[in-house]
Amino acid sequence: MQIQVEKFTRLLTRTTGVMAVALGLPAQLLAQPGSAQPSPQWSGIWNAEGSLITLRVTHQNDQLNVEPLVTMGYEWRNSIGEIRGNSATLDVEYQGVVARVLVQLGDDNTAMVRALSCQPDYHVVCALVQNQQALFRRTGAANAQTSAAGSTAN
Repeated sequence: MQIQVEKFTRLLTRTTGVMAVALGLPAQLLAQPGSAQPSPQWSGIWNAEGSLITLRVTHQNDQLNVEPLVTMGYEWRNSIGEIRGNSATLDVEYQGVVARVLVQLGDDNTAMVRALSCQPDYHVVCALVQNQQALFRRTGAANAQTSAAGSTAN
């Protein structure tokens, strides 16, 4: 029984961390303020490493937009992200939790995502995402169609 609980906790921690962060992956972190063209490094289809969660990220000027393509059944809402240099922030709402998420551009089509804050702090989701981060990889162009597009199942 203890092994099952530990296995479930690891899976839930990884999934919840990815969810809290994934929701905000809106990606054009290197975009110049006032630029109407998407940044080629960040526009695209992004996948959370170790997960099926897939997002389409686009931007206009210094704002990021995230569209979930594969959600693994999770339902969340996210605000439009704000780009500042090589990072972006946005708010994500999931199961009564509101998290401020930081996305930082990495090398080789990657971005690291982590929660800056999470409320209410006593919620299990907030406890699980504390000190967690998720790695996203760009896997395609923003206008690319995926076989999982629109899917909310595994």
